Amino acid sequence: MSSPSSPLARVQRQYFTITGAQSRPMATDLFLPRERAPQAVVLYLHGINGFKDWGGVPLLLATLAAEGFAVLNFNFSHNGTLPSRPTEFADLEAYREDNYRKRQYDLEQIEAFVQEQGKALGIAELPLYLIGHSRGGADALLYAAHHPRVAGWVTWSAPSHTQTPWLKWEAETLRKWQQEGVIYRPNGRTGQDLPIGYQLYEEHRQHRASLDLENAVRSLQSPGLIVHGEDDEAVFVEAAYTLKSWCPSAAVKIIPGTGHTYDRKHPWPSEELPVASRQALESTLHFLRADLP
Repeated sequence: MSSPSSPLARVQRQYFTITGAQSRPMATDLFLPRERAPQAVVLYLHGINGFKDWGGVPLLLATLAAEGFAVLNFNFSHNGTLPSRPTEFADLEAYREDNYRKRQYDLEQIEAFVQEQGKALGIAELPLYLIGHSRGGADALLYAAHHPRVAGWVTWSAPSHTQTPWLKWEAETLRKWQQEGVIYRPNGRTGQDLPIGYQLYEEHRQHRASLDLENAVRSLQSPGLIVHGEDDEAVFVEAAYTLKSWCPSAAVKIIPGTGHTYDRKHPWPSEELPVASRQALESTLHFLRADLP
């Protein structure tokens, strides 16, 4: 139960299940402001080993919604969770088969939901924005480059490539991956060895042009904001400057003294956000408000 002062108490939270890639269900939350009509729709895209309820994300997005936005927060179809177990990597078969093109399809289904089911909610015709964290930032950039419905985008800690996680692996590791068809990486939080199918590498090889993040970012027509922690240990801050060099019109916010998750962890037990997360959110709100008429 949220306290009356919590942002979660200032929004309506509705639950949906949307069908994603290969007919897998995506657990989806819609946050709507209680005290005003929303000005725009925002989709939040989680990163690798993430999920919609990770580390205080609902608190972040409720804060955003309370400021006048309709916010959709969802689990990608192949992130390893299930609607009945939205915070656990319970479907490792799906996790193994996750890739960029499946996630692009998922985003198309979320956008279709907004356009079709959103009519009854009064959000179907509102401007559409994307916020992507980590690998979700790369997903957001690819999608924005090919879907004119996207009015603007924000990346939080996004990489500057679509070769996650194998970009810096040694040749022997890549050979083993190819021979065995799968490689396992430990998740320190859950203690699981999570499988990554070689199909991810094959996807990149076969669809290199459509997954070329540099070309996608250089082609962007919509406004954007690049947010990054100065001390990011997972995606170094240089990635933010690389993205900026490809899209000079984008705004950049570097948050000092913080890392990849802006001082949050999972689970996040507090109804207060850490300073770095508030700074990321405030920069995002400033960008969204400035872009809206």
